[in-house]
Amino acid sequence: MTDAPGQSALTLPRFTLPMKPAAFLRDYWQKKPLFMPGAASGLDEPDADTLAGLALEDNVEARIIRGSAGGSWELKQGPFEETVFAELGERDWTLLVQSVDHYLTDVSLLLDSFAFLPNWRLEDIMMSYAAKGGSVGPHYDRYDVFLIQAAGSRRWQIGDTCGEKTPKLPHPDLKLLADMPVREAFVANPGDVLYLPPGVAHHGVAEDSDCITWSVGFRAPDYQMLMAEIAGECLADADSELFTDPDRTVTADPSVLADADRQQLIRGALDLLNPAAIERAVYRWLSTPRLDGLEFAVDDAHIRHRDPSIALVRHGSVRLILQGNIAWLNGEPYSLTEQQRPLVQLLARQRCYTRDALDAVMQPAGSELLHDWIEQGFFAPL
Repeated sequence: MTDAPGQSALTLPRFTLPMKPAAFLRDYWQKKPLFMPGAASGLDEPDADTLAGLALEDNVEARIIRGSAGGSWELKQGPFEETVFAELGERDWTLLVQSVDHYLTDVSLLLDSFAFLPNWRLEDIMMSYAAKGGSVGPHYDRYDVFLIQAAGSRRWQIGDTCGEKTPKLPHPDLKLLADMPVREAFVANPGDVLYLPPGVAHHGVAEDSDCITWSVGFRAPDYQMLMAEIAGECLADADSELFTDPDRTVTADPSVLADADRQQLIRGALDLLNPAAIERAVYRWLSTPRLDGLEFAVDDAHIRHRDPSIALVRHGSVRLILQGNIAWLNGEPYSLTEQQRPLVQLLARQRCYTRDALDAVMQPAGSELLHDWIEQGFFAPL
């Protein structure tokens, strides 16, 4: 693959807002789309062959969507056999590979470019390869997304803000819009970035047969799921306690749940919501990666070649959040000493580290902890 305009084969992936982050958050974040020509670079890898190889792996989430506007749509779920790609033809299909950053650590380093947002809000990087005419159809997402063109060109059409009641095509697997009035249109070339807030309808079609798009998706926690996590954490800590009524008086009507009984039942259940357990549930949930890709080795030679100053990287499948003197790493808590905390703050803040930055915060206890995390595959020295 030749280098595309605006990209360099010798740099790691990078995105730069064309304005101050405060202005972007004030004027665009969760408000309206923004097209940013030439805002990204270092996107020449992975190529189509690498994405196809990932789609063959048992533990990688991949899909193939075939179809075009006005026609029928077909969805196939991975993992795939190699023969499937030979059967697809030369146009009107798209391969989507979820959470590529969990498997290819060099891809995950793009996420450091989004430091104007908290790390816990980042979900993953999905990638698509499309033959000419390939598309996933007109649809909307329930989360924020940055669509980054890495290779080839894609024509984007932007529609209105949608919701659950927006009419959709009758399809058993795909939630495609029945109609999408076009309000804006862009042709994205390598390095161009399109930001879309939640709910904004969009339809992207590959203009050629070398169309690769990175999709940086943001975590939008579902409060129902969070409540389920909280309940599970609280119940794991709680002892079994039964309703008691030693001061019971004769009931006036045995068919009625008396107010005092109802209040006692509700109060007893709510008392199980222990504040410490609630905190643990939140941090455990937010620090658990979407998928586990630790078995995929870090391509240290590739990263070192592109940036020789990097001495250490965090594996792309690692999520790290600080809670005071506790580090939550992939859903597990680690108590920190005062010596360890400066190092872990650095490790949690970003995904790659220079020797000078590490030396500035390294103490013996921190070095021992980092050695353990390296042994477990969470970090990789270069």
